[in-house]
Amino acid sequence: MDAEKTAELKKRKQQLQEEVRLKGLRNRIAFQLAYLDEIDQPYTIHYESENLHWIYSTVQTRKKDGYFGIHGDFQMDVNDSTTIETIEMRKEELNSGKFQQQFLALIPDTTNIVICYDGGDPELEISAKTFLSNPTKFISHPDTWIITTDKKWIIEHILDQEAIRFIQIQLSTPTLVKKILFK
Repeated sequence: MDAEKTAELKKRKQQLQEEVRLKGLRNRIAFQLAYLDEIDQPYTIHYESENLHWIYSTVQTRKKDGYFGIHGDFQMDVNDSTTIETIEMRKEELNSGKFQQQFLALIPDTTNIVICYDGGDPELEISAKTFLSNPTKFISHPDTWIITTDKKWIIEHILDQEAIRFIQIQLSTPTLVKKILFK
């Protein structure tokens, strides 16, 4: 076999491996994609964790409060005692107007957001309006970070603390603006 044919076969093999990798990643968020297709909303899938890497490189993190394990579970390093507003809500209200009102008081529904998970799932970019149509579909992992595409807000869901934290980023400085505690 000549060198040109060998090179082409190697290239085709790499393309097939990449297709298999992307299909596997896509399957990890299949139920969210099915929901988005069902309600006919546009989305973009980011496969390289660029937004999660942005969090790591821009915002200081710390081990999760109350976590004593060994595998790097983290949260944004913001001082909870300086929270501007703390609200209590039942988990069942996450898909209600009460949560939407809290969200929209800070972030317009015309904003695009990127939903990130630590653990290898691809990032999903959707509109805030789409997210608010059913937040529990998108906050389904123990730790979820939602970043506005303009990188001005991070919404951090910490399942074991039963909290959602709205963190504003100004000049790479995070400020905990609102904290929702589930009762």
